[in-house]
Amino acid sequence: MELMLPTLPEQDCFVPRMNLRRYVRKAVNLGIILTEKGGLARGQVIDLTTRGCGLRLILPLACGQCLTLKLYPGDGTSAVICDLVQVQWVKAGRAGLAFLSMSLENELRLHRLCDEYLLSKVED
Repeated sequence: MELMLPTLPEQDCFVPRMNLRRYVRKAVNLGIILTEKGGLARGQVIDLTTRGCGLRLILPLACGQCLTLKLYPGDGTSAVICDLVQVQWVKAGRAGLAFLSMSLENELRLHRLCDEYLLSKVED
């Protein structure tokens, strides 16, 4: 006994693309300073999660590159210092970073910052 599966026309085979991100990104506009072997560079964070961020900057970065990052919330609160971040992707003046190491105090600051942006979006 042979099992026959029905064939479907190509247009019926559309599979929606899944968003594989594990954390919700929040649109932000925060100043940053990146530190690397070659010196310092300023930039702008355009989206943020508790595990990483997207940014815009002029400094050319490379995938896999490791840096130190300081986020400046701009509301008078202390900067969030990420001791070790890694570049995940680079495209046309933008980059995605993963936060690999920071102190517990800075991790708590980052979580508060993300929560504030999430709450401000809900209230708008």
